[in-house]
Amino acid sequence: MRRSLFPLLLIAAALTLLVSRDPRTSAPPHALGAFGRGPTVVLVHGLGSRATHWLGVARDLARDHRVVLAELPGHGLASMPAQLALEDAALSLDRQIAEYGDEPVVLVGHSVGGLVAAAEALRSPSRVRALVLVETALRPQLGPADREALLSSLESDYAATLDAVYGSFGRDSAQGASLAREAALMEPAVMRTWVRLAMTTDLSGRARELRVPLLVVLSERSWPEDELWPACADSLGYAGLASAEPVRLEGTGHFVMLDRPQALAGAIRRFARGGLPELALAGAR
Repeated sequence: MRRSLFPLLLIAAALTLLVSRDPRTSAPPHALGAFGRGPTVVLVHGLGSRATHWLGVARDLARDHRVVLAELPGHGLASMPAQLALEDAALSLDRQIAEYGDEPVVLVGHSVGGLVAAAEALRSPSRVRALVLVETALRPQLGPADREALLSSLESDYAATLDAVYGSFGRDSAQGASLAREAALMEPAVMRTWVRLAMTTDLSGRARELRVPLLVVLSERSWPEDELWPACADSLGYAGLASAEPVRLEGTGHFVMLDRPQALAGAIRRFARGGLPELALAGAR
C-alpha cells in the first residue's frame, strides 16, 4: 500500500511547490499522472482550487481504480489561453483524458470543474461511461446585476472578495480562510475570466442530451434537509433529467472532497460499478 501511494506524494509535493507559478508562462494543461490499477476515474477540480484537493478521494479510489488528476486552464501548472470558452476547457480536458488511452472513463467534476466535465461528456460521449457532478449548478445562480457586482468587487478588492466568497465555502472559518488563500494565488485576470464564464454558462437545456449515467452529489448546504429533490433539481438546473441520481452528503460544505473524502469515494465507486449509492435511495425522496 505504501508503494502505491508514492505517486500521490510526488504529485502533492510538486503542486505545493509550483501552485503559484504564473499560468501565462506555464505548460499547456495536462493530467498530473495516473496511479492505481483498474477502470479509469478522472477527477477535475473547481475554480481557484487545486488538484491536490482530490488526494483523499484519489487515495481511496486507487485501491481498485486507475485515478487521473486533471487540471483546468489557468490553474496550477497549466497555461491560460488569451480567450476562454467552455468548449476550450472541455477540449483541454479531452486531451488530458486521451493521454491515458481510449478507454471510456468515469468523469468526476467539482463545481465549475463539473461544468467542464459535463461539456466534455456532451462533446465526446465515447470517452465518458459515467459522469459524476459534485456541487455543480448547471444554470447560473446569480442574476446579471449580482454578476457584475461580483466581477467589479474582484477588480476593486481582490483579496477581500475571495475571503468572502471562499470563506462561505468552508465547513468552518479556518477551512474557508485556507481556501481563500489558495484561490488568491491565481492571477486576478484569470480568476475574473473563469468567474464570468461560470456565472454565464447554462447547460440545463443541453444536459438533456447526455447519454451517460449521471450522479449528482450535493452538500447539505446546497440541498437542505427539508427540501425535496425536485425543488433542488429545478434550482440547480437538473429538472427533467430522469437519468440523474442525487446524493446528499451530510456534514459537508462546498468542498465535499475535503470534508468527507471516503464517503465521496464510496459513492463514486458504487456508481462506477453500476450500482446506486445507498445515500441516493434516502436522498431522492
